[in-house]
Amino acid sequence: MKTRNAKIVLAISIVLSSPNLYAAGFQLSEHSAAGLGRANAGEAAIADGASVVAHNAAAITMFQSYELSVGASYIMPEVRVTGNGESDSFNNLLTNNDVVDNVIVPSFYIAAPINDSWSWGLGIFTDFGLATEYPDDYLAGPIGGETSLESVIFNPAIAYRINDNFSVGGGGSVVYGQATLTRTLGILADAINAENGTNFKRSDIAKSLDGDGWGYGFNLGALWEINKDHRFGVSYRSRVNVEFEGDFYSDLPSSIALPGEKATGDLTLNLPSITEFSGFHQITTPLAIHYSVMMTGWDVFEEIRATVDGQEVLQKDENFENSFKYALGATYQLNPSFTLRAGIAYDETPNVNDQSISLPDSDRINYSVGATYAFNRNSRIDFGFTFIDAEEVTFTEPLEPNVLPDVNIAYRSEGDAYVYGIQYKHSF
Repeated sequence: MKTRNAKIVLAISIVLSSPNLYAAGFQLSEHSAAGLGRANAGEAAIADGASVVAHNAAAITMFQSYELSVGASYIMPEVRVTGNGESDSFNNLLTNNDVVDNVIVPSFYIAAPINDSWSWGLGIFTDFGLATEYPDDYLAGPIGGETSLESVIFNPAIAYRINDNFSVGGGGSVVYGQATLTRTLGILADAINAENGTNFKRSDIAKSLDGDGWGYGFNLGALWEINKDHRFGVSYRSRVNVEFEGDFYSDLPSSIALPGEKATGDLTLNLPSITEFSGFHQITTPLAIHYSVMMTGWDVFEEIRATVDGQEVLQKDENFENSFKYALGATYQLNPSFTLRAGIAYDETPNVNDQSISLPDSDRINYSVGATYAFNRNSRIDFGFTFIDAEEVTFTEPLEPNVLPDVNIAYRSEGDAYVYGIQYKHSF
């Protein structure tokens, strides 16, 4: 019996040393319904609502009165993962047609002038989120399970108008995050049972970390108003290191925690910087075009590492790369009450080195349409819709690089998403 327990502890210590967590690879851009309807083209320069706080604090100097904006986006992903090996029966065991959950992303903004030179604003929104889930008894449980990240940014901002053409601004970013990582034994339960005569189930928890934490950063921006019809905006949002603390748990006995016991775990998640350049041009009285180039500094996301009482329990190299998003849009003032908009964007994935079923990600094209209805001069409502068409990708992923170093599983992932947004704006 002691020999069996020793083998189990050894197997567990190996399993716990190799996590897969891709929480930071899922960026959200649903800051406003108006922005959603133009594929987020021109967001750092347009300033047609207080939601510009999320993109360029300097642009709040364009408001002549209080601006309030409250909205939400509903994201409906349709992401499918299947096996891509030679055996159809084995591929079917790896199929999951509902990998990513639907989610509502709310937002709140307010901005106002202080005097002729100074303005202030506040935004409550998110830049990053993820939710992928596989069945409890999924065959590839060691790399499936559940991976989720929820974050909210509290962003106070202030701006200064230098003259009629130039404004600068900045603010602080206070980020609160909740994260869950759960990996089940999957097929490893069969291997451990065969080796040790135990009775583990595929749905048993190999490792689970559930916690929350805070991180802090800053953002800077500048706006150049060439004239009333043409302007450029540039902004920088710093990286944020969110320090998580939570409960570590496993159904397997180890030197970290016995089955049924929880230990306090610590994990630092590096959220990347965002740099954005935008242009806005009123071509004719009803028609404007706008564009943006955004770079997200994913190269800070090099690894995931968690500890319990200073002892490493989760570690994996990630090696993400910086990614770019290119967006082009147009706005058409149909009449005093109705404004129409549309846009298209190409969005690169940062996850080009280590694709994983915990974050089935790829390059994508966003197709967007939207509209605004103005009730009067002070009240209006925005609607936006984006269809996200992601490329199909194939990749291989080790089932457990330390326990089963020669077992690489071939996968194919494909999917798209439908995003609906609504937002109410009021000037007073």
